[in-house]
Amino acid sequence: MRPRPPTAPAVALFAAALAVAGGLLVRYHSRLTFWRDEWDFLLHRNDWSADAILSPHIEHVAVLHTSLYSALLHLFGMDSPRPFQLVAIAGFLLSVVLLFVYLRRRVGDWLALAGALPILVLGPAWDDLLWPFQVAFFGSMCFGLGALLALEREHRRGDRLACALLTGSMFTSSVGIPFALGVGAHVLLGPDRRRRAFLVAVPLGLFGLWYLGFGRDAESSVSLHNLVTAPSYVFDGFASSLSSLLGLASPRDETTVSALDWGRPLFAAAVMLGALRLRALGWPSRWLTVVLVIAVGFWALAALNASIFREPTSGRYQYMGAIFCLLIAAELLRGVRLGRPALAVVLVVFGAAALSNLNYLNRVAQSLTQFGENQPAGLAAIELTRDRVAPDFLLTTENSDVDYLGWLDAGSYLAAADEFGSPAYTPPELLAASEPARAAADKVFAAALELELEGRRGGARTGTSSARSEEGCVELQPLAGSGAAEPTTLELRRAEVRIIAASDRGASLRLRRYASEAYPVELGELEPGESASLAIPSDLSDEPWELELEALRGAELCRVEPR
Repeated sequence: MRPRPPTAPAVALFAAALAVAGGLLVRYHSRLTFWRDEWDFLLHRNDWSADAILSPHIEHVAVLHTSLYSALLHLFGMDSPRPFQLVAIAGFLLSVVLLFVYLRRRVGDWLALAGALPILVLGPAWDDLLWPFQVAFFGSMCFGLGALLALEREHRRGDRLACALLTGSMFTSSVGIPFALGVGAHVLLGPDRRRRAFLVAVPLGLFGLWYLGFGRDAESSVSLHNLVTAPSYVFDGFASSLSSLLGLASPRDETTVSALDWGRPLFAAAVMLGALRLRALGWPSRWLTVVLVIAVGFWALAALNASIFREPTSGRYQYMGAIFCLLIAAELLRGVRLGRPALAVVLVVFGAAALSNLNYLNRVAQSLTQFGENQPAGLAAIELTRDRVAPDFLLTTENSDVDYLGWLDAGSYLAAADEFGSPAYTPPELLAASEPARAAADKVFAAALELELEGRRGGARTGTSSARSEEGCVELQPLAGSGAAEPTTLELRRAEVRIIAASDRGASLRLRRYASEAYPVELGELEPGESASLAIPSDLSDEPWELELEALRGAELCRVEPR
């Protein structure tokens, strides 16, 4: 039996870095849950119908993306996001492995390691690394890089594999389209173009059929303005990606220097250096042309569909953009072997970039922890009001402290939770949750139960109010030495109360249920002499409400017996 050759040091270090990055991502994801667009797939596209699988998601073809989410949902349910997170992390790590293999074949082990390190912890691309929904981008990148590696074999079996992988890339997300353009350039610039035309003809033909049947409904922001501004968009796209790759991007709320402030001069310098390298090499090589077509094609397509949500500095684009920068650099430096001093400098620079990106990623992950607690708290409130909440009730940032982008309505969520399990807190877990999470739940309770002041009646009171004849009335008394009344609280279960402001001063009202440090539900204010009713309906929670009335002397609060 032949002894196995020893593992190269750079490969061993890459494997260790891969394991560390994977462990960090698992830890970061453990504090998070489903988010934003994921709810579209979980609630509205959770069957195997043609519409669910083949309909575009915003501007993306999402056939394999939707199929993956449906498969995971039916296999593991919805009570935990862990299976979705682990699959996304595995997809990301696989894409970096394929990138390492691609770079290694061109520039050697150590430069491949240097290029891969910042990608493993690419903080500016946190939208991708910390959001399982971006498995679509990872899938397209894995399929696309795999297709490029298969093309290197230059034989029929490799071509067939490349065709299948390219089709997978295109039907996972629209990131596959630039890879199709690159493979097309590879075919056109090589021998036997007719025989190899199927490499692009098959995936493009299938894509065309999908577009005629479903793709025409995809969202589009293509405009003449976008066409005119495309060159500057493409330039900024490369600039922001280069800045992200080198660890020079910082969270917007922490610095006044943007990624473009570093990226633009760096990219201009990179273009000049690339031009000098091309002058030494002569005509661009076939593979350099391929990766240039892919990279420019990606940013050009993004530019044509640009909007306020699709800027060249968008975090979700930095993952693809940084990888494309490395592909171009690898082709320009193909075959170059640096001396030890120069190699050490490169490793130090890219190692420092990786540390900077890791710091960025860690900061963002920490900031998202509260979101990961607020959401299951709000969902618990939906489930505990299921007998009262309207089916078309939408969770929003205002009523839940979480941005759902309009994807989560109560009816669809409750139906999915009944079928696939619930990711919400249980009542005991909600009681033990953080104060911000319990406050977020209180907001959802109030919005779902439509708690608001009703039956407002104005007019100043003189003498004894007619409300005083009602049972349970409380007249607020001023604090000693002040003209203000001490805030009064009243525990409410299923009840109705009527609040009567003083004839000369108004009153403000707030509610809480699970929160303990504040009253997160603002009911509003009463004008002097104004009165209003508040009805508390019953639901599935045993916790009482607590009403805080902050008013001035003479205000009254009366409990009305349930009807």
